[in-house]
Amino acid sequence: MPHFLAESASLGDYPFYEDAYAFLFEVKSLKNISESLICVTYGNHKFFIKKIKRQKEILFKAEKNTKPNPVGILKGALRVLAKRSQLISHNLNNDSVRQVIKSKFLLKPSEIFRLELRNFCVEIGFGSGRHLLKMAQKNLDKKYIGIEIHTPSIEQVLRQIELLGLENIFIVRVDARILLEILPSNQCEAIYVHFPVPWNKKPHRRVMSAKLISQALRVLQKDCALELRTDDQKYFKDSFEMVLDNKSAKIEAAKNLSGEVVSKYEARWQRQHKDIFDLKIFSLTWDEDEKIEYDFKFDFFIPKHLQSLQKSQKIVKEDYFLHICDVFESDFFVIFAVSFGDFSWPVNKMIVCDKKNQETYYFGDIPLATPANIMAHKELLKLLAEDK
Repeated sequence: MPHFLAESASLGDYPFYEDAYAFLFEVKSLKNISESLICVTYGNHKFFIKKIKRQKEILFKAEKNTKPNPVGILKGALRVLAKRSQLISHNLNNDSVRQVIKSKFLLKPSEIFRLELRNFCVEIGFGSGRHLLKMAQKNLDKKYIGIEIHTPSIEQVLRQIELLGLENIFIVRVDARILLEILPSNQCEAIYVHFPVPWNKKPHRRVMSAKLISQALRVLQKDCALELRTDDQKYFKDSFEMVLDNKSAKIEAAKNLSGEVVSKYEARWQRQHKDIFDLKIFSLTWDEDEKIEYDFKFDFFIPKHLQSLQKSQKIVKEDYFLHICDVFESDFFVIFAVSFGDFSWPVNKMIVCDKKNQETYYFGDIPLATPANIMAHKELLKLLAEDK
C-alpha cells in the first residue's frame, strides 16, 4: 500500500491546493492523540489520508475505508505531502498502467442501477477474470457483473476489458453478500461462484451462506442457477446441506466435469489430479421485487459530549449492530468513524459534521439500502440525538 515515512512535515494552513489535489482540513483523533485524518479531493474523488505520529517519525498512508481507485490517485496525493516533508523512506515511485487507469466499467455499488438489469449474469470473486472475460466474449448480447474486493484482480480485469474492447462487463468492488440484497428480483440468468476461499476454520466468512443462497434464488430467473465450483469437499458438502433446507430450489451435483471455461485455479487442480465439485442451485419460483429505498440523512447538530460518544459501547441487536470506532475533531469539523449493519459483512463509513456549513452527511457514498444498514442508521440517529 502506498505510504511514506518522514522525520517531520510542514504542511501549512488548510486548505491548500497542488497538482489538481485539494487538501481541505485535518481532524485529530480523540481515541489516539497521535493519529489524524487529512481530507483530500481530486476531481470527483474524496478520501482521507491517515497521519500517525510516532516517537521518531511520522507515517502517512491511506485511510483504508475511503481509499480511492485507481490507487495512482492516492499515490499522487501522498507525493504532494511528501514534498512538504523531511522524507525517511517511501514507495511512491512511478505508477503502473493499472494504478492510473480510470475505467467507465468500474462502478460504485450505488451506480449499479444505471444499468438496465435484465437478463444479466453475475460472477462473485472473479480472481484472474479468465472465466468472466471468456463468458462475456462469447455472449456479447448479455451484461456481466463481476464482483470482487481484491484490488490487483480488479485492476487486471479492467485492463483486459480495455484491451479486448468489451462493452458488456461491469466491475463492482463490494461484498457480494451485500450487493445481492439490492439487485432486482427474477432478472439474473446465472450466478457463478468459482473456487471461493473455503474458510473452513472461519465458516462465517464464507461467501456461500443460507442468506446468500436465499437472495440468489430471489435474484435469479425461474429455472436459472447459481453455480458453485470448488476443490474443497467440505465446502461442497456444507453448501449442499444448506440448500437442502431451502424449499424453493432444485439441486444438481457433479464431480470432475469439465467447465465451459477452465479457470486458472481449475487448470492448476487438474494438473494436480484434485477432485473438483460442482453444485448447481436452480430457482423454482417467481419472487416479488424487494427493492428497498431509504434516505440516509441526518439533521445537523453540534455534538456536545464527543468523549462519551467515542467511548460508547457497541450496540448489538438481533439483526444488526452499531459501533462508533473513533471520533475526530477540528475547529470546524467532527468526523465519526462508524461500523454497522450485518454482523457477517459490516459497513465502515465516515460521517462528517460540518459546523461552518451546518450539515451532517456520510462521507462519499451513502450506505446501500439493506435492512441491516437501515436499522443501524436509525439506531445511530437515536444515539446522536441523545447527545444534542
